[in-house]
Amino acid sequence: MAFGEGFKHMDTFEQLEDGNYRAKIIKAELKNGSYGDYMQVEVEIEGHPKANPHIFLLNDSPKKGFGSYTLEDALEMWNRTMTQFFTSFAIPEGDFVPAHWVGKVGDVTVRPQKKKPEYSELVPYKLKVKKPAADKKPVSTHTDNNNADAFPEDVPDIF
Repeated sequence: MAFGEGFKHMDTFEQLEDGNYRAKIIKAELKNGSYGDYMQVEVEIEGHPKANPHIFLLNDSPKKGFGSYTLEDALEMWNRTMTQFFTSFAIPEGDFVPAHWVGKVGDVTVRPQKKKPEYSELVPYKLKVKKPAADKKPVSTHTDNNNADAFPEDVPDIF
C-alpha cells in the first residue's frame, strides 16, 4: 500500500449555530498562560457529540485593573462571571477543584466573538440570543433566566 492510499475526507466537528445548548463538562484542567492561570473546560454539547466550539476558558481572579477598569471593577466582573458559571452547572460556589466539575451539566451559549465576529465562542452560561434580520449577525444579550444576577453585555472581554 502506498503512502496516502485510501484517504477519505472525514469531517471532525459540527459547527454549531448561534444559540443556547445543554452541555456536560467532560474535562477541566488548570493551565498557566501569559496572562496568568486559567481553567480550560471542555464540554460535550447535548445532541452534538462532535460540536465546535466545545471549549471555554475561565481566567483566574484579576490581580490588577484593566484599561479604564479599576481592580475593584475587574474583580466585580470576574465574580459575576464565576457566579453565572457555578449557577449554570450547579457547582457549589467557590468550588475551584476541576475534578469536581467533570460530569456536571449546564447551559451554554454559542455566539459570535466580540473582537472577531466571523468566529464563534462558547459562553459558559445561558444568554438570550436575538435573531437578527437575514443580512445581520446575531446579537447576544444576557437573560437572568435561571440566574439571579444579570451580567451586562457591555462589559469588555477581559476574562
